[in-house]
Amino acid sequence: METILADALGSIGAREESTTTHTQSISAQLLSEVSVSNPQVADARTQSTLGASSQRATSTRPVGQSSSSLQWVAAKLAESNRKLVLEDFHYLSEVVQKQLAFLIKALGEYRVFVVVVGVWPQDHMLTYFNGDLEGRIEDFRLHWQDSELRDVLANGARALRLRFDHEIELAMIRESYGGVGLLQRLADELCKAEGIERRRWWNRERSLNDSAQWAAALAAVAAQMHGRYQNFADNFVRGMRRLPEGLEVYRYLLQSVTAASDEELLRGLDSAELLRRITSLSGGDGIRQSDLTQALERIDRLQVKIGINPLVLTYSRSGRTISVADRSFCFYRKHGTPQWPWSDEDLSISNDLSGNEPLNLD
Repeated sequence: METILADALGSIGAREESTTTHTQSISAQLLSEVSVSNPQVADARTQSTLGASSQRATSTRPVGQSSSSLQWVAAKLAESNRKLVLEDFHYLSEVVQKQLAFLIKALGEYRVFVVVVGVWPQDHMLTYFNGDLEGRIEDFRLHWQDSELRDVLANGARALRLRFDHEIELAMIRESYGGVGLLQRLADELCKAEGIERRRWWNRERSLNDSAQWAAALAAVAAQMHGRYQNFADNFVRGMRRLPEGLEVYRYLLQSVTAASDEELLRGLDSAELLRRITSLSGGDGIRQSDLTQALERIDRLQVKIGINPLVLTYSRSGRTISVADRSFCFYRKHGTPQWPWSDEDLSISNDLSGNEPLNLD
């Protein structure tokens, strides 16, 4: 958390005054002189000097003017007239998320408000970590409505002097699963399949209504996703091999989740129903509810640890449901060629890497 604040202060050019040392030098000198006068000899004069010096250093540091003082941090952020934005919040551990939930509330007391960007399966997640935030924060769920996606297609088609067939337009919106990025990829591949690379001055508006080209666009986008989801599967298997315990729970969990319907994964699959499906699988009858709950509560953290970015699955503690965080998973599963190793009944997997490459999820 301190690193996050330090990065924020550095980005606005805030400077923290460090220790200042004042040095004082003191010196003294003693001069003595002896004269001898004798009428029979010349005058003799002896002079001796004795000197001494010392230094005294005093260190001072301004009180309450460092990153350890929340009031000072808040003042610097307020002076900058910029917003503190915490992106990819879901990649942080739950311990850090909880600490930041309390920090956000404390900064709010100084009239410094924070924008948090993340992926969660439910609203009001921050209040789950800190109840004092209830009524102090507002959630904005960014989800594209079908009408908005239709406007995106219409604007693009107008710019290219094109017109999408009505049935194909409906299919594009449906297969985008509410994601504008996926919609744009499908439209792009459809245009490429039709030989349209850039705007042309057609004599009249060109209609895109070839179902075969639409099928080719679906296949092209799914093929582009193959590497990512193959990596998702490979990383999960390797991650399970690094676990000192709980390997079998994740195997059956993934087998049941990847076989669930789109509707269940988008809405959220209840953990009790998930356990029922797991225990009905061959070899899954030994999984207990406590084992499953522990695995579900760690599944977000596990994906971060094994390099799955962005997250594919996410668990809601308050709702006790697991759902897809990345909706393109549903698209790939439908139009791609997924090969989930955990669905192979003959799969033999052990935690053979837990000794040399242990994976700690605590």
